[in-house]
Order: sequence, then structure tokens, then C-alpha cells
Amino acid sequence: MEKFPLLDIIIGLSLIYTFLSLLASGLVEFVVVVLRWRTQYLKQIIITLMGESLERGDDPDQFKNTIAGKLLDSSQIISATQPINRRNRSIVLPEVSPQVFANALLDVLQSLPQPDDPGTNHKSAPTEAIVQLKAIIRSSPDLSPQLKENLQRIIDRAQSIEPNSEYQLLRVKYEIGLWFSHAMVLAPNTYKLHFKMVSFFVSLGLVMAINVDSLYIIRRISENTATRAVILQNATRIQGCQNSLNSPRCKEHISLLMESTTLPIGWQASNRRKQFAQLNHIIILRTIGGWFLTSLAVAMGSHFWLRLLRQFSAFWSKDRKPN
Repeated sequence: MEKFPLLDIIIGLSLIYTFLSLLASGLVEFVVVVLRWRTQYLKQIIITLMGESLERGDDPDQFKNTIAGKLLDSSQIISATQPINRRNRSIVLPEVSPQVFANALLDVLQSLPQPDDPGTNHKSAPTEAIVQLKAIIRSSPDLSPQLKENLQRIIDRAQSIEPNSEYQLLRVKYEIGLWFSHAMVLAPNTYKLHFKMVSFFVSLGLVMAINVDSLYIIRRISENTATRAVILQNATRIQGCQNSLNSPRCKEHISLLMESTTLPIGWQASNRRKQFAQLNHIIILRTIGGWFLTSLAVAMGSHFWLRLLRQFSAFWSKDRKPN
């Protein structure tokens, strides 16, 4: 790509960032799993929805007897949070669907004692189920005032929309699912912010460990591109290339010249001598700036850089087509 030095630089950096992003994502995933961030943030969201105190969530003995604790211990929630979605890992909370949450919440509510007869089976008919559910919500001391108000509003809305009593319970489940969906849209902002911060610092540590300085790489790739052009233009002057560019001796000499223009990544002595040829505060600040620039690029994720590479590949293929 000697005719397009800027494209050469962009594609070279994109390849580097793609590789580092894939490596960094694995490290970030490990950190998120070890810290159990997904479970912790889902726990906070459910506690907030139930109108309970976050402090009770810190005490396992107290938390297991709360509505939020019973929800998280339900089989539906556990089965939904155990698998990890590998395609959207880390950036999203556990894949608890609105339907799963609604079914789990109704099961927890219906397992609470009824005001008249704790042993009565309240699932015998849809009409009785709605009436008994409302009675449980009104009388249960385990439900917070906020949760009682929200659930009563949901049931009233479901009954006003769906006149058929046989389908009112299904409408209640749907409305609870909408309530949960709205909470999940608004709540993960803090989670995403923390995730991006961890991604950046993990990327920064990885970049410094490998020594990937974007500013230095841009300068070196520019020099390499110019060097390649000069070598090709003046190849006949290189010893062994006068007669044929394909001769073994010509290829050997060109290969030796190209080795001096390889991509500058790592802490090997050859890179250190060129990167820190004059060790002063300007070089140090420029190197730190290059590391930060690389970390920001890597934290953008491999999907971004792969998409960019595909666009450049399509552009390059289209440009090379004969008219």
C-alpha cells in the first residue's frame, strides 16, 4: 500500500487494536466473574424494585427471608443467571427476561400466607387467583409499602385493560414484565460505567506490559511505508538486484532491509533503543500519551475494530476492481 500511507497506518493500527481488544476482553471477563459484578448489580436492581433496604442485602441471614432474597433464590432466576451469554458478555447484566421475572415474582407472592387460610390453593381459577393475589399484597407484612403500591397499580391496570377474567392474570404477568424491563433499561448505567473503567485500566496494564505506543507506532509505520517505497523504487541499486528482483540474493538483501522496519511492539532491545533514543521528559510524556491513546482504542472493543477492518477491506477491494 505504498500509494496509500495513511491507509497503511490505519489498517496496521486496527489489526493491533483488534488483537489487543480480544486479549483485554478475556482479562476483563475474568475480573468481572471474580468480582461477581453481574450478580451484585442484578441483586441491587431487584432490591430497589422490591422497595427494600440495600443494607439488608449485606446480611445473608436477613436477606434470604426478604422478597428480593426469595426472588434471587427462585429456580427461574437461578437458571437464567447461571449461563453466560458469550456474544454479549460482560457489558450486559444476566439475561433475566421479563417473563422469567414476572413468573418468579408471582410464584414468590403466591407462596406467601393468605390472610384467611394459609393452606388454601389459590391457583384453582383465574378470578380467584387475582382476588387472592390482591388480598396477599394488602395483608402481607413482608411486602414494602412501595412494592404494595406498585403491584396494586399493576393489577388495577391489568383489570382495566383486560375485561376477561380468564386472561387477567396473564395481563398482570405482562405488566410486571414491562415494569422490570423499564428498570433494567435505567439501572445498568452505573454497571456500564464501572465496566468501562475496568476495561480501560485492564487495557492500560496490558498495553504497558506489551509496550504498545500508538504515537510511536504511527511514526514508525509512516517511516516503514516510505522505506518500502524507496526500496522498491531503488531496488536495482541494491547489490544482487541489478539483473532480477526475484533472485535469491536480491530477496535476501531486501529482507534484511525490511527487518529493520518491522512493527515496533514490545520491550526488546531493538525497539527500546529506537523508542527511547533520547531519554528526556518529552519522550516520556509522549510515550505515556501513546499508551493512553492505545488503551482508549483497545477499550472500544474488538467489534469496533473488526467492523472498521471490514469496511477498509470492502473499500480496498472496490478500489482494486478494474474499471
